[in-house]
Amino acid sequence: MYTTFEEEATRKLVRGRSLSILEYDKILDRLVQHARTVYGRERCYTLLPTSDLELVEGWQQETQDTLTFLVKEGTLPLGGVNDIRDAVKFSDTGATLTMKHLLNIAQFLRTVERLAQVKPENIDLDPSTHRLLAELKLLVPLTSLEKEISSAITGENEMNDRASNELYAIRRQIRDAQSSIREILERLIRKNPQALQDQLVTIRDGRYCVPVRPEKKSEVPGVVHDTSASGQTLFIEPMAVVELNNKIREWTAAEQEEINRILGILSGKVAISKNELLMDIELVGHIDFMQAKAQFALELDASRPIMNQDGRIVLHRARHPLIDKERVVPIDFSVGTDYRTLVITGPNTGGKTVSLKTCGLITLMAMAGLFIPCLENSEVSTFTKVLADIGDEQSIEQSLSTFSAHMTNLVQILKLTKKTSLVLVDELGSGTDPTEGAALAIAILDECRKKGAVTVATTHYKELKAYAVEQEGVENACCEFDTETLSPTYRLMIGLPGVSNAFVISRKLGLSPSIIEAAQSILSEESLKVEELLSSAERHNRESEKIQQEMADLKDQIQKQSEDLEVQRKQIEKERKRVLAQAREEKREMLEEVLEKADTLLDEIKELQKMENSHEAERKVRAIRNNLRAGLSDIDAEEGADEFVKEIPGEKPDKIREGGLYYSPKLDVTGIILKGPDSKGNCILSSGSLKLTVPADSLRYPKKEEVKRSAPQDRKTARKSNVSRADSLRMAKKSAMMPEIQLLGMTVDEACSALDRYLDDCVLSNISDVRIVHGKGTGALRAAVDQFLKKDRRVRSYRLGTFGEGEDGVTIAELK
Repeated sequence: MYTTFEEEATRKLVRGRSLSILEYDKILDRLVQHARTVYGRERCYTLLPTSDLELVEGWQQETQDTLTFLVKEGTLPLGGVNDIRDAVKFSDTGATLTMKHLLNIAQFLRTVERLAQVKPENIDLDPSTHRLLAELKLLVPLTSLEKEISSAITGENEMNDRASNELYAIRRQIRDAQSSIREILERLIRKNPQALQDQLVTIRDGRYCVPVRPEKKSEVPGVVHDTSASGQTLFIEPMAVVELNNKIREWTAAEQEEINRILGILSGKVAISKNELLMDIELVGHIDFMQAKAQFALELDASRPIMNQDGRIVLHRARHPLIDKERVVPIDFSVGTDYRTLVITGPNTGGKTVSLKTCGLITLMAMAGLFIPCLENSEVSTFTKVLADIGDEQSIEQSLSTFSAHMTNLVQILKLTKKTSLVLVDELGSGTDPTEGAALAIAILDECRKKGAVTVATTHYKELKAYAVEQEGVENACCEFDTETLSPTYRLMIGLPGVSNAFVISRKLGLSPSIIEAAQSILSEESLKVEELLSSAERHNRESEKIQQEMADLKDQIQKQSEDLEVQRKQIEKERKRVLAQAREEKREMLEEVLEKADTLLDEIKELQKMENSHEAERKVRAIRNNLRAGLSDIDAEEGADEFVKEIPGEKPDKIREGGLYYSPKLDVTGIILKGPDSKGNCILSSGSLKLTVPADSLRYPKKEEVKRSAPQDRKTARKSNVSRADSLRMAKKSAMMPEIQLLGMTVDEACSALDRYLDDCVLSNISDVRIVHGKGTGALRAAVDQFLKKDRRVRSYRLGTFGEGEDGVTIAELK
């Protein structure tokens, strides 16, 4: 037989007495509290679980998408919406809506417009796949209709003068007439004050009157409209204003007619937009419903379940949603995995019924698209029927049950039970002879097992414990009882049958040991051994869980320590980078000061040039300069790297480099190495005008204060200023520098040495373009300058001069 989608979806909804037994209605009451519109509240109240897995997955995705949006973007603007459905349908009949109805419609349209403008700002979402954004996108804002209503109507019983030109003209005539009447009556009051009871103007039956004393009636001719209760005042409309009052009556009628005409026009426009309005109402209700589900999930600290249709329920740290989450004891619950029947035993008030209801209620919530109060990765199955028989003194409904009532319910449950059913039975077989009750309970459980249903039952009968042990597909569980405190812990332990603990409890409560021994002697030896084994197993299980909890706590502690160590490591790494950066900066400053100090070496260079081998002297001077520049280049290279800087102030150098800056602790002198270690390991250290021979292994990288201590005396005054050594040097050089050097008349070696020093000065002075005059001559100087510039790292590019610049006698160079 063919059925529509709506009929099929309705057929799969889960209804029946079980919903009220498991208190599903109270879940809906909690859900409704989060809805902000009448449309959303209606959807919440009519929410029913369904066995359609695909539909449930869609509902769950709605909740997930809305929850993600709310956490990042906040709640949606859904306030101030009234129910306008009757007004919209009424307008479609051709009727005229009241101002209040139209104002409610305008308020609804403003809400629709605000919702349609909602866009995610803090997260990147795809409107085509995100269910909440897809709903928002379907909204149809009727902006023009909202503006027409809002501009025409200013209150529930007040229309704007500018709603139409005709209305404005009529009201202006009324106001003019009222003003004229008041002027006439005020003159009359001033003229005949003795005839009036009070000197004021009043209105009776919509006409302007004055209060006149009865005995002075003749002095104020006119129409009497009313008399005071005491008879001492007559309210007379003077003849002078009768005509104007008549006009006001006419204009007032015309005003009302014009108002009705405007209301009719607006009502007609509402009727024209009926379909769009009803669709927006549906969408707003659904959007509000989705937001309510998401906010309810936040309230419960709930998570999305993994849905299946195989009867598998696996709940991690599940909490009953109607018990305060600060007081409720979470349980781990599973059924429908290796076993489809679970038998829960334990003492009264130990938590058996709560565990049963937790399983049933969480299943209904998941099938209704709601998130469940469990940890993530919990699993819930859909069922075509959820059948429950729960009713004793522990029931939240407080409905006391009898064996007959129980059996009547069980008969109906067995008729409806099939493979896709979830059966929940509390105190199975109770209320009758224990032997017969246990036999019936086993038979009922076996019938449910044979039909393939997922069954959870609570009981006190020990025969059911044995049945669960012997029968494949059936598992025991118990609610833990603390024999030390004589109170239940409300924790569910699956895999262990419950122990009565009657003897232990009686002994702790003070019952005579002889009576307890007599009671034990009545029981068979086999029964006592079974109880002892179960007690031992339960005790060992508690110890095992305690150890597992300690291990989990230890794991969490180790994880926290690991995170703390990682934070410390990052802090140390950050501090290391800071120290290295500081060391690089100090090294830069030291080398820049050494470049300045190079000027003081010029005198030494002149002496070296007086030596017989001037070429050798020039070579040494150039090597020193190149080494100093290399030091600055090394610093620039180190700034981009994150590796350890070897030249740490105060540390011993791995290798002595000519031209490098070093400190001798023995002599307390900082200087430049002119010559590297010889065969005896000694170096020549130049400091000012001194040349010292020092052991290479005694040298250290200088600290900043050691460089300053060894600096020339003429720099002390400069150091007192806030300008750095390098800045002082640059300023001094720049003020004296020219962008041109003359090499005419020099030998090749002299020209190269002069050009080298000149380029150093240009770099310090921030001069980027220079003109090198070498002349044409034989071309030897030009070729030497060309080779020098080609190899120099300070030069970006160079070329020969053009016409007007000196042509081949000049080279133009651009520095880096």
